[in-house]
Formats: sequence, structure tokens, C-alpha cells
Amino acid sequence: MSVDDMRKKYPGVAEDYLQMLNGYQEFVNREIMPRRRDLDGGPYHKDAELAERTFNELTQKLIDIDGVRGQFPVEVGGAGLGGFEFWVPAEEELSRGDCGLTLHMSLASWAMMAALMSGNMRVILDFIPEFCGNKPYGACVAITEPEGGCNVTDRVQMGHTIRTTATLDGDEWVINGQKLWPSSSGTADLYMTLCTTDASQGDEGIALIYVPRETPGLSFGPPEAKMGLVYTEYNGAIYYDNVRVPREYRAAGPGTDAGLFHDVLTIGRIGTAGLALGPAQGAFEIAVEYTRNRYIAGKQVREHSMHAGMIADMAIALEAARAYYIQVAKMCDRTDVYGRLGAEFLHGKASGAKVLACDTAVRVTNIAMEIMGSMGCSEGMHIEKYLRDVKLMQLVEGGAQLGRLDMARSLYPFKW
Repeated sequence: MSVDDMRKKYPGVAEDYLQMLNGYQEFVNREIMPRRRDLDGGPYHKDAELAERTFNELTQKLIDIDGVRGQFPVEVGGAGLGGFEFWVPAEEELSRGDCGLTLHMSLASWAMMAALMSGNMRVILDFIPEFCGNKPYGACVAITEPEGGCNVTDRVQMGHTIRTTATLDGDEWVINGQKLWPSSSGTADLYMTLCTTDASQGDEGIALIYVPRETPGLSFGPPEAKMGLVYTEYNGAIYYDNVRVPREYRAAGPGTDAGLFHDVLTIGRIGTAGLALGPAQGAFEIAVEYTRNRYIAGKQVREHSMHAGMIADMAIALEAARAYYIQVAKMCDRTDVYGRLGAEFLHGKASGAKVLACDTAVRVTNIAMEIMGSMGCSEGMHIEKYLRDVKLMQLVEGGAQLGRLDMARSLYPFKW
């Protein structure tokens, strides 16, 4: 595609960003698309060594093009490539190659956002140089727990259901508990961990604490076997057994951490919109090309009205979901106008963008498979991997149901 094509694909996105987005698309076509099956472990997902090697090599290539450093402000050593208006479309472009690989790249800034927003210089100075360096340094946002899953992200429950505890002992936090399903669990170098100092205090007890991987008492379970993101997103249990970290590794303090946590959730919601639409766009492009080269009764498949209608439905859904998330991304860049990221209004809008994008992604990839018939479920055509992956993206941060509740709460107050 050209910059002009990008202008048509991302209407309203600043001109300065279009060239970079076009560069990301070219990177995906050149570096990721030829190796998509390798990222999945080859035929039948059997070759874990191949998947790990490919993942590591492509992660390094993303670092080389400032995919990680570009997410951080220039003031702390980053490249400061842009705000949400740039990064959500950028995540879509990269996710067309692989949304798990892109999620791994995005975790760095997501995990560090609470420290950046609170101005925690100890955490910033200790870890951001690692993320902005020339070698991989991974992050994990450890939220979900075995008891109740993602209910800890439900703002109505106000932190009362968090079971991972943090107790102050002198100049150290002592953390005990367990997390389940966090992305990059066991492979990341730094873990932003959701804790409570006292669950009875609700939001006042919420604490966001950074835990380096080598900290004594931190251990990990094996990766979960999943239908999608088989090797590009490692999910498993994290165990905290009297884990001790410096007092300064807490993002901020009582009450403030709860607000930062809500901000982090909002960032995750709007980011997931791009992560989900990328695979859907990839499936759409494959289906359109496939129907150009297949014939029924002497005509291209896509010239028949039934198939043309299906293709039109896919295009309409993709463009509508993309336009919505671009609008919300711009709003997230203007907190001076629309309020704090984690407040009900923007959190609801970001949740709505995620819900629409993920629902669209599942629908579009499913239609692509129907159009292609048996070829759609063949590993060689990539559609089946796109479909498996986007279904998992739909489950991120509490799934579509919690996202809908958060959207409703941005319109009027209620408790369920």
C-alpha cells in the first residue's frame, strides 16, 4: 500500500503518522507474514523450538525498528513516536502479522504506564532504560486471579475481591498470592502486580507493585495449552511466596493506585481494539484474493452476488469498527477535554471500542472461513490461526460482557 492508501484506511489520522503506518505494513509483509506458521510451531503446532526461535528473532526486529522504544516519551529515553491516535492503528498493522507478537511488544509501555503517570522516578530509572535498550526486555501485567478471574477489573467491586496481598515491612513490600493467565507470565523480566494492602478497604487498599523476575519467592507454573496464541502469548500461573521488593516499587500510594489501575485498564481496552482488527483485516484480504482466483460457472467467485454481499459485510464491519476506535483513540489523547483515562466516560468509550472491534474480528474471520470453505480451515491459508487468535483477544480484560457493562456505566450510574 501507499501513504495515500493509508489515508483512506485510517481517515482522520494525522498525516505525520501515515508514513510510519505504511512502514509497519511493509515490515509485516516482509518479515512476519512469511513466518506466521513458524510462530505457531509449524504444522500441528508441534515444534516449540521453531516457534520460540522465530518469536525471539521477530521480537528483536521489532526492537530494531523502535517498536518498543517508540512507545515511551523522549523525556525518559524513548522515541516518543505518538499517542493513542498513532499506536492503536500501529498495533492493528502489526497484528495483521501476529497479534500475540504485537501484544508482547505492547506490554512494555502498558506495564510502565502507572509509574510514568505517577512520576515514580525510582521505577522509571530502574526499568525504562531496559525497555528502551537494544535487547529484548519483557513485561507482564499481572491482574487476573484464580478465584473469580477478571472480576478484580470490575470497578463496581472496588478492589474487595483481590486476594494477592502486599504488606509493608520496613522499607520493603512483602507480596503473597497467585495470579493466573497474565500475558508473558514466566517469560517477562518485570511484573506489574495488582495487590491489596487490605481488601476491606476497597479501592484504598489497591496497590500496583513492580516485581523483577529474579526476585526470590517469585515462581511460575507451566504455560496453558490454548486454542490460539499458542506460542506468541505465554499464559500461566504466577506464585508470590513472601516476595520482597523495595517500598519505592509501588506505583504511588493509597487511593492513587486505584485511579492508576483504572487508567491502565482503559489503555488495555483501546489497545485491544487494534490488536483484534489486525487479524480480521488479514483474513479479509486473504478471502478477497482467494475469491479472485476461484471460479464458479466461469465467473470469479467474488463476482457472484452472494459472495459479493459477504465481502461487503466484512468491509463495512471492519471500517465501522476502525472508525470508532480512531475516534476513541483521539479522545484518549485529549484528557484535558474528555477527562481522566480511567474515569467512567473514557473507560466506557474504550470498552465500547474493544467490544465492537473484537466482535467484528470474530465475525469477519468466521465469514472469511465460510467463503473459502475447506481451504479456510487449512493451516496453509492462515485463516484458521486468525480465527483462533482473535477469539482469545475477545477474552482479554474480562471479555465482552464486562466491556458492555463498563460502556453502560459511562452513560448512567448503576451497580449490578
